[in-house]
Amino acid sequence: MNVSAVLEELGIAWMPGLMPAHNYQDSLVEAVEVQLTMHAEILRDPETVRPFFKDPTSLRPRLTSAGEPILVPPPAFLNSDTQNRPPALHRLVGKYDPAARDELNRSLGRAGEEMVVEFERNRLRRAGRDDLAEDVRWVSDRDGDHLGYDIRSFEIDGQDRLLEVKTTNGRARTRFWLSNNQCDVAARNPDT
Repeated sequence: MNVSAVLEELGIAWMPGLMPAHNYQDSLVEAVEVQLTMHAEILRDPETVRPFFKDPTSLRPRLTSAGEPILVPPPAFLNSDTQNRPPALHRLVGKYDPAARDELNRSLGRAGEEMVVEFERNRLRRAGRDDLAEDVRWVSDRDGDHLGYDIRSFEIDGQDRLLEVKTTNGRARTRFWLSNNQCDVAARNPDT
């Protein structure tokens, strides 16, 4: 469980069946680093951790038997404070190739946004609002990623619904970042 906690800090899948326990010592971080050095394919080739991730174009959300995406509740605000990480963990988190992992994250993020666009269009169509479904706009793809949200959709009554999508193939406590712009847009538009 302690190893799972270190892997979680690195954004790597937990050990199967072993939920993270964050009461580990620096010596465990060093042992995990030794293993990652010996088995670096875990970071270079995510297939060793998540088989569906081999081809980024094949990233698709899991669906219910009714064909709807599986949605989970947002995580509680319980993530550890990165400033209070032990020095050994700080060093380990920064050690591995962030560019390769960033590219995989982009592919995953794009797949998540695409899923939400389709989800929103289908939600509006089921409500009899084909007119609004056609106007759902993937703004981060078409207009750039500077507006502070990724998708402009609508409530059933036609009111704007601005969506910032954060996608992970990790657990509910997987960290994600909000830009100042995203926070500002949310603060200025609390009802949308």
